[in-house]
Amino acid sequence: MDINQLQTFIRVSEFGSFTKAGEQSFISGTAVMKQINRLETELNLKLFLRTATGVTLTPQGKKFLPYVHQLLALLDTAIEETRKVRLDDKQVISIGTSILHPADPFMVLWRQLAPRLSKFQLRLVQLQEDLTSSNREYALLGRSSDLIVGTFDNTTLKQSFRAIKLGAYHFGIAVRSDNPLAQLDTIKFENLANQRLLTVPTGISEKNDQLRSEMLNTVSSIRMVETDGRYDINTFNRAVDENIALISLTPWKDIHPNLVTIPLETKITVPYGLISTKFPGRITDNFLNAFLQVFNQK
Repeated sequence: MDINQLQTFIRVSEFGSFTKAGEQSFISGTAVMKQINRLETELNLKLFLRTATGVTLTPQGKKFLPYVHQLLALLDTAIEETRKVRLDDKQVISIGTSILHPADPFMVLWRQLAPRLSKFQLRLVQLQEDLTSSNREYALLGRSSDLIVGTFDNTTLKQSFRAIKLGAYHFGIAVRSDNPLAQLDTIKFENLANQRLLTVPTGISEKNDQLRSEMLNTVSSIRMVETDGRYDINTFNRAVDENIALISLTPWKDIHPNLVTIPLETKITVPYGLISTKFPGRITDNFLNAFLQVFNQK
């Protein structure tokens, strides 16, 4: 039995569905079902009744549920209190960072505001790849890190996250340096006529969907090539290998040595900021409230 299994047990009890619980964790319904099956086997308990329309807690599951809530709350408290002791009573906030979600934009701001938030200590955490998740870095929030610096829109915030906006990223088109588009100072939609353009599928990013719609309404011959999900480093390798243009964002302009990113002429931008789970825990919540107060006074 591990923490992930207990967190999954709570989500399944809330949503009454392996699939819906998986969507909240960015894993498949099958992966959720396997976690629950393993938990029931290890505990020798029947926690859920499975039906064609969903799952419901058994009497054993109902008895077990409040204890799981207490156990996870106690663990959160233990971690928070231990962090205080370890670093001279400073409240430690872990910021996740990765190639696709660099913490740099926030760290520049933090150096300006840190003197007014002296009771907090930041700790950078390298986000590890979670191959079972369709949204790896976001799925790790609350597990390996308290916060990440990333993009968000209504689609993101509907999936159990909260965000403090720090600014906006701009769209660009990333191409191989030997691609004719790389010679342009800016790219207009017309420059992409008859081009293959690598992008995420619809439904993942509201802003990306708006951009796609604007592009195709202007130039119908643009051929959208969809990735399997959100970008990972292999997406950028694919753009190089296939010499295909790719919709990119500000923080990714130097992500690959063989790609050049040209600014795209569009008024659509993507907000970015500090992202946490909706219920991040007391210390993280205190930090976000204190940061927001100082940030608004800047």
